[in-house]
Amino acid sequence: MSKKVKGKPLDRAEVDRHIDDCLRRLRCGKDAPYFRSLLEAMVYQGVVPLDLLKTVPLPAQEAGKTRFDQLYAAAMALVFPDYREETLRRFLGPEADVNEDKIWRICFPEKFKLAHVYMRAGTFQQAFALGCDYACRLSMRVFGTVPHDLTIRVMFVSERALRRFLDMRWASKTHVRMQLKLVGREFTPRMLNGARLAALGHPDGPMYSIARYGEMKDLDKVRKSSGRIRRSPVESESFKKRRPT
Repeated sequence: MSKKVKGKPLDRAEVDRHIDDCLRRLRCGKDAPYFRSLLEAMVYQGVVPLDLLKTVPLPAQEAGKTRFDQLYAAAMALVFPDYREETLRRFLGPEADVNEDKIWRICFPEKFKLAHVYMRAGTFQQAFALGCDYACRLSMRVFGTVPHDLTIRVMFVSERALRRFLDMRWASKTHVRMQLKLVGREFTPRMLNGARLAALGHPDGPMYSIARYGEMKDLDKVRKSSGRIRRSPVESESFKKRRPT
């Protein structure tokens, strides 16, 4: 009997053999049924490939972390893989620091009139925390209060999705530039790496330009007084078009 994982059939006997070998390597005792059910679920749901069980997990005393933590770390690394450096350079700019950060798409409740925001964060948990912080800042600016409850959605932006986004953005800019017969704008490293302002409210709002002006003046004063520059994980904001009232 075989089961499918992401369209590929898996032989039940082969899965059992790999899991048996893994449990023997781990010297499982009373917790063997628990780890067997966990490993079966991870394999059949496509969270980890079957071959990974040859090396992960290791006994806790060898790895220096629990067996579950090893499986969790492996699953997170596979579900949220790294990008090619070229892709990150295109998205973040040629002067940006390319590290292990991932790109996340954060979606907000309808009342914010904000379609989504692209953010940099190292992990899913960090992206969720940053998304909540952004929503609280936006709520404070737009509504004058911090929400007591909040619902946001955090989605990992894959390499393929990020490259598609970059291609669409480039095509859109090129189309507009050709229509208006404009010369391509050159950006300096300071413009690419400078402080990014976040959660200023809707760009069509009457107070947006004033809020932006005030924020820029404050940041300039902070920079002159302490030499600090504010850096934000926010890379791109997409607002919903406001309907005329």
